[in-house]
Amino acid sequence: MTEQLIISSGVRRVIVVVLDGLRPDAITRFGLQNILRLARNGASTFDARTVSPSVTAAAMGSLLTGAAPSHHGLESERFHIPRAKGALHPVAHELARCGMPSSGFMAHVPWLIRPLARRIARTLGLTTVRFRGNNATQVLEAARTQLRIQDTGLILLHWADADRAGHEHGWMSDAYGQAAVAMDRALGQLMRVVDLSDRSTVMIALADHGGGGRALRHHNSDHPADRTIPVIFAGGGVRPGTLPAGISLLDVPATILALLGIPRPASYAGQSLVPRGMMASPPAVPLAAASAA
Repeated sequence: MTEQLIISSGVRRVIVVVLDGLRPDAITRFGLQNILRLARNGASTFDARTVSPSVTAAAMGSLLTGAAPSHHGLESERFHIPRAKGALHPVAHELARCGMPSSGFMAHVPWLIRPLARRIARTLGLTTVRFRGNNATQVLEAARTQLRIQDTGLILLHWADADRAGHEHGWMSDAYGQAAVAMDRALGQLMRVVDLSDRSTVMIALADHGGGGRALRHHNSDHPADRTIPVIFAGGGVRPGTLPAGISLLDVPATILALLGIPRPASYAGQSLVPRGMMASPPAVPLAAASAA
């Protein structure tokens, strides 16, 4: 049955796992059992689409701001402080206005570019950010304490194993498959850390892009293998089923806010997948924020 995301009220925390470079057909090709189990127990599609250009900087910019690359300004593979073409309302800023924290955990970056990485994180409004580890398991280890103590807002995990292997050895190669299995194994560990029977937490697992469409070791083209991504919602009372056809990565940030009871800003290019009548009650704006308004 195909329907909108049906979810209970009372969601207080959203955990987003970005499976960088994971093609949907790799899930069955390499037997990624934890991803398949999450999809069976949640609402999912293996036929969503990412943004254009289909590169990590552009996709992550859209995931964290709700805007298309042409609006937020990250239109290449290079991470930088872009000049946006209009107002931006990053997800983390919208959460902060309502007193909710946002945390991000990504792999180690070279010390020379670490100041830029932290500056980008601050610009996006992340209240806690860690660049630790070289693979999905190590990034998860760096996030364990935060997963335990942060019970509201957003926690983002970015795992780059498959993307790295795809660039080095080619998408759907044996090395790529081993990297995809490693990410799947880390997802299984995460599912043991996070109690998805707790209706206050929703987990979202998705890829930022695929790969190997027009070029074996790259992913920036309009080929379906580059642009098609999996998107899975689970926990928080999500009703198992199939997500609507035609959804996009751009629908995810609007849905994150809706899950937490926060209205969608006009700058967002996507739409919430949460039916209006099933949204959580809007959170109270903290006194300090109300005084500053």
